[in-house]
Amino acid sequence: MNQPPSGGPQPAQPYPYPHPPAGMPPHAGAVPGQGYPSYPPYPPQPGMAWGPRPPRGPSRGLGVFKLLIGLALAGGLFVALLVEGHEGVGPSLLMGLVMGVGLRWIGTGAANVAGKRIPLVPSLAVPVIGAVIGAAAGPALSGVYWRGQESVIFDRCLASGNRWTWEFDYLYDIPEQFQRPEAKAHCLKAAVQDALRDKDYGQVRLHMGTVRREHAGDANFDMVLAEASRGLNQAYEEALQKLNKPGEADEDAEFAVDEELRRAFAVLLKELSTSESADVYVAFSNAAELAEPQGHEARLNLMKQEESVKRGFPDGKVKIIREGAAFSPKYDNARRNTFLKASSDAFRQVFDANLLSLKALPESGRRNLLVLEVASLIRRTPTYFNYYETNPKDQLEYSKGLLFGINVTWTFKVFDRQGKELYASQTVSEPAKNISLIDTPGAPEWSVYSILMDSAYYNYSRRIIGQFGLKPPPEKRAFGYKAAGG
Repeated sequence: MNQPPSGGPQPAQPYPYPHPPAGMPPHAGAVPGQGYPSYPPYPPQPGMAWGPRPPRGPSRGLGVFKLLIGLALAGGLFVALLVEGHEGVGPSLLMGLVMGVGLRWIGTGAANVAGKRIPLVPSLAVPVIGAVIGAAAGPALSGVYWRGQESVIFDRCLASGNRWTWEFDYLYDIPEQFQRPEAKAHCLKAAVQDALRDKDYGQVRLHMGTVRREHAGDANFDMVLAEASRGLNQAYEEALQKLNKPGEADEDAEFAVDEELRRAFAVLLKELSTSESADVYVAFSNAAELAEPQGHEARLNLMKQEESVKRGFPDGKVKIIREGAAFSPKYDNARRNTFLKASSDAFRQVFDANLLSLKALPESGRRNLLVLEVASLIRRTPTYFNYYETNPKDQLEYSKGLLFGINVTWTFKVFDRQGKELYASQTVSEPAKNISLIDTPGAPEWSVYSILMDSAYYNYSRRIIGQFGLKPPPEKRAFGYKAAGG
């Protein structure tokens, strides 16, 4: 190949395009003598179409996807409309709108699968129609649905009688506006039955309180109170069977069962079977008449002849020891606690604490309360006792004074809530005949009176417990002084 001289003139087209093949017309833009400015297109081949592409049809895959999503959305929102449409027009309208969106996707998806398109603007009418239908028919449809569900579930719960079925399947699931008024009562009755089976009498009483506070005057809840009363009454009957019966007491029983007291006690238990509380209150009263009784002078003169009295009081002026604080309210209150404890322990052998609980009567009074009344009246007797000590030097007894004798008249009564007396009994005890004294260093000289009353309360509580048919606490014969009594 010849190269042009360096720096000389260059040809206008050093690499000219080849001449067109034979039979091909010259290119419209060809420059004579310079070839073609660009390559010509390939000649058409058999089966190849030339010109603009035709528009593509809708995607069938996308149509299937829209169809599935639309079915799920429309179906789910229809169910939601049935379940929640009762909430009102607003929520129903919103759920109908979303259901309409699902229906639109069903329609457009089905069209796509068929290779067609639905115009956008007309398709937007479907959600609007869905919203209108939801707002207009949603609450009514939901009402029909829930009334049907309520009837089926109510019958199932009634047949089962199970508290938790009522609680979760009915009261929790069924909207309140479709619930029957008696459904809550049935649920509470089932709860009472559960508590009775578990012998949880405290829970039974709580349910009774709930009815009286929250459903007062509602006849639907009478079944709850009736069931609670029936169960508690049965529990009391079972407890009564454990008591000694009149005429059937064990031959070793220390006290005979008081038939009248037992009948009065049964009335109290009957009232407790309908009560929110298991409390029976004990009212105490105490009085002392310490005037010198008729005939005491003769006994006093006899005691003055005792050798130890003469040694202690050679001038004949024998000291009569006064009662001091022995009968004061402070000491009497402590003895009442002794009575309460002994009685409560005895009742606990037979009665659950939620069946019967003894408590001291409150200061507010006894109105509408079940009451056991214990009254004690202390009187002087003509008797005197020598209070002496032994002198360690000569080992002789020297009197420190004389103690007057006492007896205690006990009155025991039973009252119902209306204050009606159901039972009354009276007995007299002379505590000095039944005890021995335990020497207590530092005790005041009047301590013997306090000890006598301590023993009197304890032994009287044993008697009352035995008369109820319960096993009394062990007998005590030796007592020592306690600074606060009891």
